[in-house]
Amino acid sequence: IRARLFVDDDLLADADISPTREQQHYLMNVMRLRDGDAVALFNGRDGEWRAVFGREGRRECQLAVKNRTRAQASETDLWLLFAPVKKARLDFIAQKACEMGCSRIWPVRTDYTQVARVNDDRMLANVVEAAEQTERLDIPEVMEFVPLEEALEACGSERRLIFCDESAAGDVAANPVRVLGGAGSISSAAVLIGPEGGFSDTERAMIAHRQNSLKLSLGPRILRADTAAIAALTCFQSVSGDWA
Repeated sequence: IRARLFVDDDLLADADISPTREQQHYLMNVMRLRDGDAVALFNGRDGEWRAVFGREGRRECQLAVKNRTRAQASETDLWLLFAPVKKARLDFIAQKACEMGCSRIWPVRTDYTQVARVNDDRMLANVVEAAEQTERLDIPEVMEFVPLEEALEACGSERRLIFCDESAAGDVAANPVRVLGGAGSISSAAVLIGPEGGFSDTERAMIAHRQNSLKLSLGPRILRADTAAIAALTCFQSVSGDWA
């Protein structure tokens, strides 16, 4: 199988899938598929299916679905809440959060967030591309840019909030392995990463008062937001997630 695509269509044997214009360009001009080549398809619901590529004229193609190759499996119930950064680094965070197994990617507005708007379509495109490359069977839910308080409220009382506080840098008591390891089994979690200017004192106090909050230090150095996101997700997956 030379290519893998996320589609919105229902997947079942003998179905015919019409790729989007961008997908047709990718299959025909980038991958240069020939009639009969196999393509893997997934939609986040029906598992992964093998389809056969076929040209229809010079500029169009169809995919004939044949058989399911993998049953649907769900990812860890892991959210990433983060203050968005500039375009290239925002793309990076979206891609890597998908690769690291996040089920929801949520940009939040904090007191020191410098970005005024987030391009949801661009984030979704990055997430889909990452899911196609990493052989995920679903794609993370990309949420709208909202105030931090709104996202925290959605976490509820059951979801563990993993608060990556730059003010705790070097704090042995906030060592991520010790904190996560001592928290017991975590069935659902939300990793919270702040902006380049850090969290305000008001925000820290609000988060500290949440009963389900775990404060982490990500080491002795202050990390950039995109680096911090990857570091925190790695710690979680290795101690409490699907690498544990």
